[in-house]
Amino acid sequence: MSTIPTSTPASPRLPTPPARAFGVALAAGLGLVALATGRKPLHAVGRTWAADLRIDAPQTRLGVPLLRDRGVHPCTVRVSRAVGTPEGWWDIGGLALRLPGAGTAGRPADLLFATTGTGRVTRHLLRPVRRAAGRPLTTLLPTRAGGHTMALLVQPVDDEPAPQEFELAVAVDRGAWDVVGLLQLRQERFDSALRFDPVVDELEGTTAPAWVVALREPAYRWARRLSRHGRRTRDGVGLSARSSGAERSLEWG
Repeated sequence: MSTIPTSTPASPRLPTPPARAFGVALAAGLGLVALATGRKPLHAVGRTWAADLRIDAPQTRLGVPLLRDRGVHPCTVRVSRAVGTPEGWWDIGGLALRLPGAGTAGRPADLLFATTGTGRVTRHLLRPVRRAAGRPLTTLLPTRAGGHTMALLVQPVDDEPAPQEFELAVAVDRGAWDVVGLLQLRQERFDSALRFDPVVDELEGTTAPAWVVALREPAYRWARRLSRHGRRTRDGVGLSARSSGAERSLEWG
């Protein structure tokens, strides 16, 4: 009489996808830098503002609630330099945008922008600049929305050293940029301790390709762990969680 096996044999181990392997290596490298220096390895110091994002030209075909209707959305913006070089030196600029309630299930949505080119290829290539937010910044890695590939861009309206207004533009299927709204920085904040995570707090209506998640997720997961460890260490020695002037946090802003 035959017997029914009590357990299912384990599936054979599949090779690690290249994006996942690179993501793990990136996370390990950034973690070592953080442990060696006692600070986050990228975008360690930044400036934070309360801001408004105004949508003027909705993009209904994408199925993204944020872009579906005209309106003004209060948000938070953080501008930083990737390596942390002094002002005027070459570095990669970064702009992080948090939109309360724009993520899934009422969560906030975090969007990260970096200085790049604006062409069909160069929008996915980092570009060193002297001013963190003085040149165009894109979301760098693609996402999916409404069956299309989508990228976002913020571009300063004027040539001021520290611009306060940025056009928001959308490119669909690697096409031209269409301006959809305006991001306006309102009041600088000196006591916030925001940590941005586009993997957990994804914009509702968008889905990152699997290879993008595999590339990003290990680094952000380790950043969250190191952040919790850092907070416990600071609490243990009675240090204040606030900094005067520039904001310091573990994850990228």
